[in-house]
Amino acid sequence: MLDSVRIRLTLWYAGVLALSLIAFALVIYYAAGNSFHERQDESLRSTAQTVASAYLEELGETHSQYTAGKVVLAEITFPNRYVQLTDSAGNPIAASANLAGSTIFIPTAVFAAARLQGFSHASVDGLRVTVVPLSSDQTLGFAAVAEPLSVIEDGLSELRRDLFAGVLLVLLLASAGGYFLARKSLAPVASMNSQTQRISAENLSARLDVTNPRDELGHLATTINDLLKRLENAFKEQQRFIADASHELRTPLAVLRGETEVALSKTRTVEEYQQSLSLIQDEAERLSRIVEDLFILARQPINTRAALNKERVSLNDAVRECARAAQVLAFRKGVRLKLENDSPSIALNGDEDLIKRMLLNLLDNAVKYTPAGGEISLALVRQNGNAEIVVRDTGIGIPAEAQPRVFDRFYRVDKARARTMGGAGLGLSIAQWIVEVHGGSINLSSTPGHGSTFTIVLPTQLP
Repeated sequence: MLDSVRIRLTLWYAGVLALSLIAFALVIYYAAGNSFHERQDESLRSTAQTVASAYLEELGETHSQYTAGKVVLAEITFPNRYVQLTDSAGNPIAASANLAGSTIFIPTAVFAAARLQGFSHASVDGLRVTVVPLSSDQTLGFAAVAEPLSVIEDGLSELRRDLFAGVLLVLLLASAGGYFLARKSLAPVASMNSQTQRISAENLSARLDVTNPRDELGHLATTINDLLKRLENAFKEQQRFIADASHELRTPLAVLRGETEVALSKTRTVEEYQQSLSLIQDEAERLSRIVEDLFILARQPINTRAALNKERVSLNDAVRECARAAQVLAFRKGVRLKLENDSPSIALNGDEDLIKRMLLNLLDNAVKYTPAGGEISLALVRQNGNAEIVVRDTGIGIPAEAQPRVFDRFYRVDKARARTMGGAGLGLSIAQWIVEVHGGSINLSSTPGHGSTFTIVLPTQLP
């Protein structure tokens, strides 16, 4: 039962409300009790003063304390109240008929207090007693009026019953209302839960209903929808990656298998075997490059900047080494490669192997797509405190509509031509990841028929 959020919210709400109501009821009860006692004392004092005034008038006529007391108490009667007249020493002179011949015992301290302040109150034997002097000179005695304390207790008992019943009734009604409100408030959450349960990997295009985008539940639904959108894109990217990788691996494997079957189908000459083995070697090298590129791409979601093999890397040395390696490829194709590396020493903290891999990928692409007689330039400069590497070629260029996608995995502008050149469409994607994981950026500027320029900006200090 306590697993339900609605029940827990209702119990919390009922508990807090119960404590508040009990505290409020206690305050009301004690305030009412004090008020009842004050009113009782004030009423008893007023009655005692009335008796004293009547006694003085009657005494002026009869000139006898005993006779005046009898007459006054016979003429003035108070239901549920007892009246007793005493002399100045506190000895009873007369008492009301409802005392039935008994007297009220009043401690001498009560009389002493009445002499000092003109009245006094005391609780004696279940009675609330008020004493006032009969005269201002305090020589005639005192008038004492008493009332049972049960009168106040009965009223407080009735108040307790009313408060208990009221608190219980309000608590029950408020708890029922709280449960209804909790259920009403959490209804969108239940709806979101049921909708989320219907969403699977095959149904990631579904979205949660957003009733009110401005409240907290609306923000939650919007966040979940954004998450579903990212998951959908990730799943699509993963499916596309697997499909593209399978497609890229299928071709060299088919060539290897087919060429091997042809070579083994019958006895061949040494020259024929050499041709088959040469083709198998080329396809095996292509397959190795693809597998190596896939291995690097597989690290992308896991390896962040913190996971880099960080060390001090001299970009000047890295650029010179990569230029020297690419010079061999450029020479074979009849392309001129020019190195512009006259800047002062530039270094950063990063992964030297990855940086060289990035540069070689860019240079390899430039050599592939630059016709014989063309030119490739590689430059390293310091710009605004950062290292800027520029790879420029005079090759075939990239159409404007294809430029936004050249960094996508397995994307090739001319698929047929790229396949004959041994490309799998992974080089630029790997280069972009290496640059970004080092906190830099890579930009492309290309004009079809005039060549392409890749500009890499790397911070000299890795964040």
